[in-house]
Amino acid sequence: MDWNAGDLIWFDPGLGHSIPGEVLECHKSANVITVQAVVNGKAQTFALQDGEGQVRRRQDLGTKGVEDMVQLTDLHEAALLWNLKLRYNANLIYTYAGSILVAVNPYRMFDGCYGIESAQKYRGKLIGDLPPHLFASAAAAYSALPSPQVVVISGESGSGKTESTKLVMQYLAAVAPSAPRGQALVTEQILEATPLLEAFGNARTVRNDNSSRFGKYLEVYFKQGSIIGAKVTQYLLEKSRIVTQAPGERNYHVFYELLGGLSNADKQKYGLVDAEKYFYLNQGGSDCSPGHSGSGADWKALTRAMQVLGVSESEQEGIVKVLASVLHLGNVYFHRRQLRHGQEGVEVGSDVEIKWAAHLLQISANGLQRALTSRITEARAERVFSPLSIDQALDARDAFAKALYAALFNWLVSRVNSIIQRGGLQDAARISLLDIFGFENLSENSFEQLCINYASESLQLYFNKHVFKLEQQEYAKERLEWTNLAWSDNTPVIQLLGKKPVGIFHLLDDESNFPRASDTSFLEKCHYNHALNENYCRPRVGGREFAIRHFAGQVWYSVDGFLDKNRDILRPEVIELLTSSKEPLVGAIAKPLSSQSQSRTLPKGANGRFVTMKPRTPTVAARFSDSLQQLLENMSKCNPWFVRCLKPNNDKTPMRFDMPVVMEQLRNAGMLDTIKIRQSGYPIRMKFHQFVDRYRYLLTRIPRGAPYRDLCRAILDQMPHTGTDGPDYQLGATRVFLRETLERHLEQRRGESLKGAATIIQKNIKSYLARTKYRRLKSSAVTIQKHWKGYQQRRDYEKVKKGIVKAQALYRGRRERKLYGRRKAEFRRRVEAEKIAQERAKQRAAREAQLQAQAQKANASAKAAAKSSDSKASVNHLEIPAELAFIFSKLDGHTPIHSERNLVKVMGGVIGSPPPLNLPHDLNQFEFSKFSSVYFKDADLHYKRDPITTPFLSKAAARDQDFQDAVALFKLILRWSNDLQLAGPRERALADYMVYKGLNSRGLRDELLVQLCNQTWKNENSDRVWQLMGHCLSSFQPS
Repeated sequence: MDWNAGDLIWFDPGLGHSIPGEVLECHKSANVITVQAVVNGKAQTFALQDGEGQVRRRQDLGTKGVEDMVQLTDLHEAALLWNLKLRYNANLIYTYAGSILVAVNPYRMFDGCYGIESAQKYRGKLIGDLPPHLFASAAAAYSALPSPQVVVISGESGSGKTESTKLVMQYLAAVAPSAPRGQALVTEQILEATPLLEAFGNARTVRNDNSSRFGKYLEVYFKQGSIIGAKVTQYLLEKSRIVTQAPGERNYHVFYELLGGLSNADKQKYGLVDAEKYFYLNQGGSDCSPGHSGSGADWKALTRAMQVLGVSESEQEGIVKVLASVLHLGNVYFHRRQLRHGQEGVEVGSDVEIKWAAHLLQISANGLQRALTSRITEARAERVFSPLSIDQALDARDAFAKALYAALFNWLVSRVNSIIQRGGLQDAARISLLDIFGFENLSENSFEQLCINYASESLQLYFNKHVFKLEQQEYAKERLEWTNLAWSDNTPVIQLLGKKPVGIFHLLDDESNFPRASDTSFLEKCHYNHALNENYCRPRVGGREFAIRHFAGQVWYSVDGFLDKNRDILRPEVIELLTSSKEPLVGAIAKPLSSQSQSRTLPKGANGRFVTMKPRTPTVAARFSDSLQQLLENMSKCNPWFVRCLKPNNDKTPMRFDMPVVMEQLRNAGMLDTIKIRQSGYPIRMKFHQFVDRYRYLLTRIPRGAPYRDLCRAILDQMPHTGTDGPDYQLGATRVFLRETLERHLEQRRGESLKGAATIIQKNIKSYLARTKYRRLKSSAVTIQKHWKGYQQRRDYEKVKKGIVKAQALYRGRRERKLYGRRKAEFRRRVEAEKIAQERAKQRAAREAQLQAQAQKANASAKAAAKSSDSKASVNHLEIPAELAFIFSKLDGHTPIHSERNLVKVMGGVIGSPPPLNLPHDLNQFEFSKFSSVYFKDADLHYKRDPITTPFLSKAAARDQDFQDAVALFKLILRWSNDLQLAGPRERALADYMVYKGLNSRGLRDELLVQLCNQTWKNENSDRVWQLMGHCLSSFQPS
């Protein structure tokens, strides 16, 4: 091969894999070339005869590599590795291998890479339309609904599987339209379920700060594109981490979040202190301070997630109590104690922790202490207590704590499902997300790592079946021209672990059911049955371990504790103690434990006795194998989308690409074989009629009666060649087989054709709708105009009509008002005349009536006077003051100015009647009897017929003149009221004289009024007195 300076090459510098380089010098005469590595700049010389196979040409990948590794012309591991490194260094962590997405963990987040704008950008796009992204795989799964889809995210521990699962879920929540009313909250609840389960099921390991220590299979259900519910299935929680952790590792996140988030008052309430003080949290030597997944903010986020998921405050408090009790149990320690009969037992050395745990769990402290220090054996309806050794007591303590936490975790998963698993999901479309343990090879591997790696082997087999085995079987079945590719089949490893009857898990179950079996006997049976298996290794020097050659490398497993971990048996007295708890949550999580340990009574045996048997409890391995098979069966019913997660280094250093670490993962995942079969194979297959139904739009004319196979060929022949080796498609017996590149071109052409057809349809529909709308608008406009014109004419007519009526009314009103004025004036004249006549008649009648009344009254007075006692003095004989006598003498010749002859008729208005007069509302509070009792000289108040000798009021008797005038005035009052001959001018003169006296003397005013009031008291003829009183009050008022 001719080489020139500057040629791009691959060469092997002795690392076991090729690296990219460039030719510096070429000495053709000596057949020697000097090359320089691109990675580190080191130069190396090769002899062409010896190193021809170590040096080969390299495709120029630029600075960012290729987005789809199927497009690589250099099909070897080094090319894949270098392409991933180029993209990783350019902050491009995603790369396609056909429809398989390869994701290299950056150990940091990229701003804007996973926002809502990025999610909307990938919505509805095909793989390859946009740069590789996790959202592209999620969009492809979402677009393939309603057929069931599954996104399988696999990789080693620390490769980013958990974060990828969360990002896929967030994408589905972002692009799915709003759910119907009443189901809008379910999307938020599904999203909040992830951090809740992570807090209780994830922990920090040496390889991953957020390692999933349980498997999670999330099924998300859709209806009309909207999320309507979900279901979570969990697999194999790592219980041993609750009580022990390897160096550099921590317990589950929730413990650190609890201690970092509770206030000091709450810590005192639950008896909690700092994390460093708890044995279950400080064994790994890792930092126990609140940091990643352990801060107060994380605890607030966790409580918010529980609130969104409908976990009540009482249930949240119960969760805190269970977690706190687990921590208290971890600090319980024991002392040896010598018992009777030479037996050795233990006693609790930390009563405070026992009391706290019992208080939080609401169980008996003595019962908890007995459960940790002794074993109960039931025989013939009797209970025998056997003491435990220190090791057994510690194991009992740890078993209690593990069972309590695992029961709480199972209850949480069930509670989450009760919220997000709505009704009516059976027929709904679904997308399943698998986030399960990554392959693990630790310094100390035990039963948990064997189960985890068995799950990884099963998923690798599932991947191999879909990518290699099933595909090549389909090629042979459809009689395609195809040369089978060799690929790494891990079926023998699966059979070694799980095949009956001598698979390792079955041997473990058999040993677990023998009471006297041990970890050593299990290891011996493994050696005996599998010593000749090439995938099984036994230690050269006697040791308690064995090795399995997994697809990702050989792993040594220590068998210490295998049987106990597989049995996972909780003693009945512990279950009984938990079920007796008064804390509702503890009772709820203990119910499943109680149902598993129930005994059953069989019919009578030959001896006539009932036989009580305890049913065999399924082992952990059996339950895990069954659930794993169920998982694979569910996944086999779905269309898979694979995401291969790779970790770039073992130190969790951001953006550092360790090529040997990544190369090992590429080899273990069989990525080169995957790319080869994707490049040369036909992963896309459809039945003839399905292909025609989907791509018939690409034919300009479809012949009637043509077979589907011919139509498929007609469609495919018009497609240009994609440039790959070999044909882009093959027609099998019943199906069309396509390469991914051709399928993308077909989809692109189909999309363009549908888009053009949709544009034409939209154009015609829009024009039809526009014409229809125009006709409706025109008809509506005519109708509106018709009604408007009619309304205008009616409105104008009504205006004219109202004007005419108004004019008529004004004219008629004016005419009637004139006529009314004339009639009114005439009526007034007639009324005035009648009124004057009536007034005169009334006056005459009044005078006549007055005269007649006076005559009658005079007669009555005369009769009364005649009947009166002779002892009474006659009022006519009472003396009259000289001034009044003089006035009486002058009255005979006096003519009053107000006589009738002096009256003149005047036309004028009639004075209206005065307003009605009302008495004061508090009149009754001023009784005259009260007044008389205070101011009268003698409180004797009654009508008097004889003159008085002293005044009524004390102040009137103060002066001699007032005294004489008061006595004289009473005589005049007697004359006024009893003199029947008193009338006319004399009567007026008498009244005016008394008023005159009151006006001249302020002291006589009250006396005069009192005398008048006295004369009205019980007087049958008091009218005259009241007239005189009115005359006085019209001139002056009481003091």
